Amino acid sequence: MAQPGSSANPLRMGVFSISPALAAGEKKGFFADNDVHVTLEQVESSEQQFRDFDAGAYDVLQTSWDNVVNYRCNASNDLGRPLNVLADFALDLGMGLSVVTPPEIPSMEAVRGGEVAVDAADSGYAYVLYSLLEKAGLRRDIDYTVVSQGSVAERYRKMSDGYASATLLSDGLEALARELGMNQLADESALGTPYVGNVAAWNGDWYADNRDTAMRFRDAYEAALGWVLEPGNRDEAAELVATVRGLPPQDARVVFDAELGPWGLARDTHITDEAARAVIALRQQYDGFDEDPAVNPYGDLAPFFVNSGPNAS
Repeated sequence: MAQPGSSANPLRMGVFSISPALAAGEKKGFFADNDVHVTLEQVESSEQQFRDFDAGAYDVLQTSWDNVVNYRCNASNDLGRPLNVLADFALDLGMGLSVVTPPEIPSMEAVRGGEVAVDAADSGYAYVLYSLLEKAGLRRDIDYTVVSQGSVAERYRKMSDGYASATLLSDGLEALARELGMNQLADESALGTPYVGNVAAWNGDWYADNRDTAMRFRDAYEAALGWVLEPGNRDEAAELVATVRGLPPQDARVVFDAELGPWGLARDTHITDEAARAVIALRQQYDGFDEDPAVNPYGDLAPFFVNSGPNAS
């Protein structure tokens, strides 16, 4: 197996959280074996991620499918113009998106009148939170106030200190929150639809010039994912999570097991049309599209993908 770092095709990836498959790709040499050298760079928020992506700091993103839709469609995004960003393949199904509250907020009703923390108020995961709260009778900007508190890791740290009445956690942090005595009141299964969370996304112009490198990355990622999903590799995979995230081994195992749950890692990296449209419908429900979007989000989805839409290979 080739040594990580020996590749002639460097890729800089802006990530929110290093998933087990990304960790295996880096540490077990799957990326290097496919002649790609991937540098995983932590991002703090969607705004920062796309600002730096636009400036050329990243070649590929681990970002939500909703972010791709927002930045491709809306001139009202924080960049002030649509961006040529294209989805490639699914990384996860949301990673267990869950409404979490501190110990003193034992129910959805107890959130009423409080502050609800999100990454960005107009982001796809925020829409999941609004929808789950609405199912409990709580309306955005009427029954609670929305505050932006950064990435899921940052919100987890702040929730431990009681900074908000509720937030949306995922990536195994919802499981760690339970162990700290916080309440997990609902999760994405209550949406009642398929869901796609993070995807691998590229700048369309970069992809056109570097398609071979991008395909090598996808092949390597899928090989790493297959290794992670092998039952005999799970102890070692959990150790990789501990290493790359700086977690105690016991916490890393909790996180790893959660990320292999039914709403965790996408075992099939193809993005289904139904899941993609469910995310778009949530953005539409909460008025997340400009009156005249640059790309029509309600019709053919091919303009959002590097190839020809959901299930392209």
